Amino acid sequence: MTDSTPDAELRAVRKVYDNGARGVEQVDFTVTKGEFFSMLGPSGCGKSTTLRILAGLEEPTSGDVLIRGQSMRGRPSHRRPTNMVFQRLALFPHLTVADNIAFGPRLQRKPAKKITDIVGSMLELVGLTGYDRRYPAQLSGGQQQRVAIARALANEPAVLLLDEPLGALDLRLRVQMQQALKRIQHDSGTTFVYVTHDQVEALTMSDRMAVMNEGRIEQIGPPADLYRAPATTFTATFLGDTNLFQGDTHDGLLHAPGISIKVTGTGTAVSVRPEHVTIGTHLTCANRYHGRLEDVIFQGASTRYHIRLTSGVLVISERREETGTPLAIGDDVETGWDADAGVVLNH
Repeated sequence: MTDSTPDAELRAVRKVYDNGARGVEQVDFTVTKGEFFSMLGPSGCGKSTTLRILAGLEEPTSGDVLIRGQSMRGRPSHRRPTNMVFQRLALFPHLTVADNIAFGPRLQRKPAKKITDIVGSMLELVGLTGYDRRYPAQLSGGQQQRVAIARALANEPAVLLLDEPLGALDLRLRVQMQQALKRIQHDSGTTFVYVTHDQVEALTMSDRMAVMNEGRIEQIGPPADLYRAPATTFTATFLGDTNLFQGDTHDGLLHAPGISIKVTGTGTAVSVRPEHVTIGTHLTCANRYHGRLEDVIFQGASTRYHIRLTSGVLVISERREETGTPLAIGDDVETGWDADAGVVLNH
């Protein structure tokens, strides 16, 4: 194995069930050593199936899975250098935190001193030093989640697989655990492959991410690249909010029902993020339209504006703070965006 060998690789993986249903179709990706890689998509898109194929809990119909350059074909889950953390943690309730973490190393018959060292280092890694003698029932949901991660990491997996592990937590705790997970991954240097349907979660934690739809990968790349330059209409609409206009381009314009938009490319649709849409008077941007403010939605750090153009088209704008004269529902406004603010899409 060379340093450039990926920690995980899927090659043309397909999964077709006995009833003919397709789980995943032609999935290809690599995950480099020490990377936080996420799979994002709606329920039923194939992301959890892909993770289970990596773990050896599902056998692909065709294709291959490699961990650190070695084919896992026919190798059961307990013989793969991976560990998996689920939303349902399945901690042993009758064992202390220390014994839960030590469970794997004991099965591997590691020396007692080595196990003690592993437990201590794992507790420190997940920020639970001093909790070794507590039982799972004495811990909060976030603390239990960290114990589950420590238990998985104690086995020193090549790749840690996480299937929506934060889904059962409330919003505030989920945000805290996102930060903790990213720190744990960075400090441990372990490769994480993470499944979620939460866009903010994927954007916040991932080094790279794959957006999945109907068993296929729509696009792979760093979160900022996927958000700013989506390659498909699905990526544009699923990853954050956008104004999507579909039509035909010629002579530098995309002609869509009720609106013509100056663009810098050719395609069949244009995506304009709400934060790139301005509202005001005497705008100088390339695309300018008149309309009426139909709704104002306060979101704390930002405010969303729904503008109904005179042609009937709805445009959404978002800005982080009020500037100038406050706007109210029913106001006549001018709205628009620069030509290069729109990402032109072909499918």
